Amino acid sequence: MLDGFIQPGFTFLADTGSASTKLPLAPSTEFDAGGFTLQNDTLLAVSSRGAGDLLYIAEVRTNAFRRLQLPARSNPSRARLFRGGNGLSLIAVALRDSSAIALVSVAGAAAPTITRIANAGQCPTDMFQYDNATWVVDANANCRANYAVQGDVRLIRIPNTGTARDTLVLAGVRGSGASAIVNGDVAYVSGGGDASFAAFPYTLLTSGAVARIDLKNRRVQITRPMPAASYGAGTKLGLDGFLYVSLYENLSTFASRILKLRADDLSFISNGSASWLDLKNAAGTAVTCGSGQADQLGRLHCIANGAGSATSLIVFSPGFVEPRRIAAGQGGVDMALR
Repeated sequence: MLDGFIQPGFTFLADTGSASTKLPLAPSTEFDAGGFTLQNDTLLAVSSRGAGDLLYIAEVRTNAFRRLQLPARSNPSRARLFRGGNGLSLIAVALRDSSAIALVSVAGAAAPTITRIANAGQCPTDMFQYDNATWVVDANANCRANYAVQGDVRLIRIPNTGTARDTLVLAGVRGSGASAIVNGDVAYVSGGGDASFAAFPYTLLTSGAVARIDLKNRRVQITRPMPAASYGAGTKLGLDGFLYVSLYENLSTFASRILKLRADDLSFISNGSASWLDLKNAAGTAVTCGSGQADQLGRLHCIANGAGSATSLIVFSPGFVEPRRIAAGQGGVDMALR
C-alpha cells in the first residue's frame, strides 16, 4: 500500500490478521507520488518536479529504501525495472518535461549513473521493454504547462539498435496520465480521459478508455471506452487473469468505482445493473473504493480513505461481499498484491 500524503510511505499487510509494517519514505513536502510499481521484491515510486524530481527505490524483504535525485525539473511520471545490455538491472523513468526516458544504473551506495533516451514523445508517462526495443507510452499532453491533452495517446517503439521508430496512435484513448500493463505479447494501455477543471461544475470532454495491443504485429486489437460520464481508468491486471479498472462515476460526486474486464475482449463483467461492480459489506450496504486488484482466488482487494484520510484495505469475496477490512496507514493512493 502506498500512502501518498500526510505520512508518505509504504504500508505492508499480511494476507491474514491486522498487523502492518510501515516504511516511511519522505516528508510530505517532498512527496507527491500517485502510484508505484512492484516488480519482484522491488518497489519504485517518483515525485514530480513540484516535489523535487526524486526516485524512491524500496526493497520489500529488507524494508529499506534509497532516494535518488533525477534531473532537475524533468517531472518524472513512472519508474520500472529494465534489463541492461550488460545483464544488470536498470531503472527506467519517464521524464514528462524532458520528452525522455532516463535509464538509471545504481549499485549499492554508489552514486547513480543516468543516461537518456531522447525524443520519446510529447509527454512520456510510461515505458516497457519488448522484442529488443523500448516502448514508450506518450500521453500526448502539454505536461510542461497545464497537462492539456493535445490528442490521442501514442505508443512509440524505439529499437535498441538503429534509428527507425514506429508510432502507433491509440484512437479514442486520451489522458495525461496514460499507463501500460504488459502480459506476454499483449499490452493494455489506458488513459483516464480528458476534462476541464477550470470551474465547477467540471466539464468532461472524453471518458477514459483501455486499448489491447498486439505487440508482435504492432496493432490495436480492441479499444474499450469507459462508461459514459465517468473519468479515470487506473488499470491493474488481477492475479486471476482479469483486468480491474478504478475510476470516478462522474465529476460531480466523484464516487469511486471498480470495473472488471475480460482480458481477451475487454468486455465488462458486472454483478449489477451498472457496468461497475456492486460492492457491499456484510450488512448489505454499498461500499465504494478505488485502486483495486484481485488475488488468485478472485477476491478483490481495494483501498478507501475515511475520516482524517485514514486508509483501509477492503477485501471482497468472489461474490463481492466484504468479509475483511483492516487499517492500512493514512492517505492511501495505490496498492498491489505480492
